[in-house]
Amino acid sequence: MRKKLKRCCSLAVVVLLAAAALGAQLRGFQAAVALPPPPITVKAGETFELPLTVRIRKGYHINSDQPLEEYLIPTRLTWNTPGFEVLATEFPEAELVQYDFSDGPLSVFSGEFAVTTKLRAPKSLGDKPVTLSGKLRYQACNDKACLAPTSLDVSAVVR
Repeated sequence: MRKKLKRCCSLAVVVLLAAAALGAQLRGFQAAVALPPPPITVKAGETFELPLTVRIRKGYHINSDQPLEEYLIPTRLTWNTPGFEVLATEFPEAELVQYDFSDGPLSVFSGEFAVTTKLRAPKSLGDKPVTLSGKLRYQACNDKACLAPTSLDVSAVVR
């Protein structure tokens, strides 16, 4: 009887945590924000770097761009860059952190970090500012549960 009660209580805790996580997402909760970079001035055909600062809410972490487990969802940054060529996207070195719920350490980002994208401007770049748009896809977790994967809209102005 005691085992059944313990199992039932454990299941109830898991259901409550999942409901809380789902409720937070339905209310538009984001565990991360991307700070818009200042406008960047480039010349036609020039290669340049576009830094994006990401801030993770206290108590949360997100999987790195190279998680150690196959089933974990990596953080990805993609840009919609008509005419601009994306050459590379560089994430910082991730932290290896051991959580109570994992058998081994996880490769994660927390706090604040920068992702740098190297791009080449088109050879026929006009005089008007261009807004590049993109998405930061990530999965946030705390030490008890993970939220569903989500995406943040990001943008940058290039002159």
